[in-house]
Amino acid sequence: MKMKKIFISSCMAMSLFTVGANAKNCIMVEELNVEFKNASTIYSNDTEKKEVHNFAKFMKETDVYAVIEGHTNSIANAKYNYDLSTKRAVKVMSELEALGVGKSHVRAMGFGETTPLYDNSTKDGADKNRRVIAEVFNSAEELDAYIKSQKSRIKGIVYKEQ
Repeated sequence: MKMKKIFISSCMAMSLFTVGANAKNCIMVEELNVEFKNASTIYSNDTEKKEVHNFAKFMKETDVYAVIEGHTNSIANAKYNYDLSTKRAVKVMSELEALGVGKSHVRAMGFGETTPLYDNSTKDGADKNRRVIAEVFNSAEELDAYIKSQKSRIKGIVYKEQ
């Protein structure tokens, strides 16, 4: 049974999550926030892959659309960080597709170092900024509008989208 789609992306206490309400108004929460080793597309620990699996299940059960956003800390140069953030996003997107999420339902976009959530001047902050997150939408049109707005927001900065 497909869920009625009512979704909100939120940032509360620095924890990103997506909320969905099913047809009986039961609230579901699922997040995608995976972290990576420095200068790498390797997950920071073994639990990250399980989070991707859980998010794939959520996407399939709710028939939603998502942009997978890659982010980096600011240790390397901007061009390198954009390339790395895109590779991270594409890696997660490819895993979601391999787990059965439809290709038309997921896109990947790199943001490099443009959107830190934590202080890059601290080791802990820099570690947490090496992440991939997801923004979830009810339709392909909403997804496309979001991607267009993000391209506008970072206009003039080199980035890549898949």
